[in-house]
Amino acid sequence: MHHTHSDDQLASIAFTTAYRQHSVGLRRFVGAIILDRYMAEDVVHETYLELWRHPERFDPTRADLQSWLRTIAHRRAVDRIRSTQSARDRDVRVGTRDHHDVDRSSDQWDAVFGRPELRAALATLTTKQRDAVVLRYLGEHSTPEVAEHLGVSVGTAKTRVRDGLLALRVQLHEPSSVA
Repeated sequence: MHHTHSDDQLASIAFTTAYRQHSVGLRRFVGAIILDRYMAEDVVHETYLELWRHPERFDPTRADLQSWLRTIAHRRAVDRIRSTQSARDRDVRVGTRDHHDVDRSSDQWDAVFGRPELRAALATLTTKQRDAVVLRYLGEHSTPEVAEHLGVSVGTAKTRVRDGLLALRVQLHEPSSVA
């Protein structure tokens, strides 16, 4: 007797395989973009949910699965950051502040990169510069790893990191307009 798998079983096997192969790298990738580990985990889950609900959107003739997952995750991460920043801006406009942040004292990166002035400076960078700087310094990736994550040459990754750091220096060293 010949046993065949149903389409649902095959989809489940394919999804499980994709998750096992790419989830660790995707978590690192998103974690280098979003500092809040819980928010980053949500983005990873949303990315895999997108794959599960709409596998037909993945076209292997246009990109490999890892690149496709990272593209989806990057878009969702940027949307999440913009949404969070927009909510904070609204709170400031109406005179309230969010004082119930998660205690991240155990994570020294959050202590450094969570500073409002650095977040504001990072927001002024181009997406390409910000991704390169965050991967290099927050994600602690080597320049070749940054290049691999971003799908660019090592020289391009170096240029993006350098340009991003120069722009950050300008932003962080500009005198305050408050007297």
